[in-house]
Amino acid sequence: MNIVITAGGLSEHIDKVRKITNSSTGKLGMIIANTFLDESNIDNIYYICPKGALRPNSKLVNIIEVEGAFDTKQKIEDILKNNKIHFFIHSMAVSDYTIDYVTCIKYLDKEFKSNNNNSIKELFNNTNRFNESKISSSLNDLILVLKPTPKIISIIKEISPTTTLVGFKLLDNVEEKELIKVAKKLRDKNRCDYVIANDLANIKLGNHKAFIIDKKNNQEIAYGKEEIAKKLVKRLINDKQL
Repeated sequence: MNIVITAGGLSEHIDKVRKITNSSTGKLGMIIANTFLDESNIDNIYYICPKGALRPNSKLVNIIEVEGAFDTKQKIEDILKNNKIHFFIHSMAVSDYTIDYVTCIKYLDKEFKSNNNNSIKELFNNTNRFNESKISSSLNDLILVLKPTPKIISIIKEISPTTTLVGFKLLDNVEEKELIKVAKKLRDKNRCDYVIANDLANIKLGNHKAFIIDKKNNQEIAYGKEEIAKKLVKRLINDKQL
């Protein structure tokens, strides 16, 4: 049985030395991997994570380090096209945006005064941009223009339709009804077999309450990362009758 688990938070470069990132540690992904190793007959786990993420320690775990969304997408495509994957656990925090280019107020002001721009978009398209490998720290009023990253979860079932896909949805300080509604939308859009719905506000308060939702809208509540992992892995193993 082959499993893919993505974990941790991705980073996107501003320049050669600076990044935008998030605070995900990869702890839940690591616990899920360890739970699989303890409770099932595993041949191999492809554990895809950034350099600083927490990770399991086992000969059965193949660590694949990534950095940004485009790098991650390419490695996932390679794995899915060349291996039969039974379970794909996509717990990674993928950046929704990456840097398109960097400019500053001074450049925009110069462009605005020297040309008759008909729109804000035209103004930005025509302004000067920083192309240095390291942007000077003495510059003021920098503007980061972002563009969307690829939606990695959307490619998994396209490449490997028979893989059991588990997606994750994290919102902050919303009603449970709204959290579940948004999680189901992610599930249906990406053909997930399960989705794990979490609220960041609860996690911050030490009350990590998660909803495990399947394709038939059955819901199971789990408290804390260890219980989430145990209940999820149990459901997956029972589904496959392994």
